[in-house]
Amino acid sequence: MLAVERRNKIEEIIQKQKSVLVLDLSKLFNVTTETIRADLEKLEKQGVLVRTYGGATLCCGSENEISVFDREIINFEGKQRIGQRAAALIKDGETIFLDASTSSLHIALNIKEKKSLTVITNSERIVSELASCDNIRVISTGGLLTAKNMSYVGRIVESTIREHYFANKVFFSCRGATISRGLTESNEAEAEIKRAMIDCSESVIFLCDHTKIGKIGVPVISDFSSIDFVITDERMTDEWREHLEKNDINLIEVSK
Repeated sequence: MLAVERRNKIEEIIQKQKSVLVLDLSKLFNVTTETIRADLEKLEKQGVLVRTYGGATLCCGSENEISVFDREIINFEGKQRIGQRAAALIKDGETIFLDASTSSLHIALNIKEKKSLTVITNSERIVSELASCDNIRVISTGGLLTAKNMSYVGRIVESTIREHYFANKVFFSCRGATISRGLTESNEAEAEIKRAMIDCSESVIFLCDHTKIGKIGVPVISDFSSIDFVITDERMTDEWREHLEKNDINLIEVSK
């Protein structure tokens, strides 16, 4: 069997089983574990799976991505608390980035009384929400509008941010967060914009509702070294608290 055929078979298996073990695949295809690990590495780069200790799991790819309208009702109260607390960090006269996450939408709902604020966003929902606020200057990044996320994406968005804008703060969320892999997204198009916003901001605030913890996507947006604040809606475990403290990250918990 050719290597490409073997990898196609592995992809079929992981789509059905959701996870695989290196030893099992080695026996199934009668090849060495080193060969299987090389196969898994290639498939990970293609966004098919995420390697784990001794195997791999099906990644949370864009084909499994939930639309922004469905995501709005997931942990609504938690995101609402996060949005209110995050808005309190924003000062009059500042320039901020808001990504296209539903958590950032909750920030937009709570900043309408701010004065002389500039909001730069790739979210069509946020643009519409703040359009009537005379005291807020709203800048849309432009780009290709995606129906599922109601977000603007594309290389032109990334280059526009990097070449023309710099913010006091960026507020963003993502598909998942793990200690080992950092912050990951469901697709590269969204991830590259979040990276640009992070790179072009003085302070970086990660909006981490508890449903993000433990989920893994592809690709990686950032490790925790770039983050200044984490705002979450439930108390984090001691392991997470130690990890954030190690990275000198301010943790804000807004539990009930």
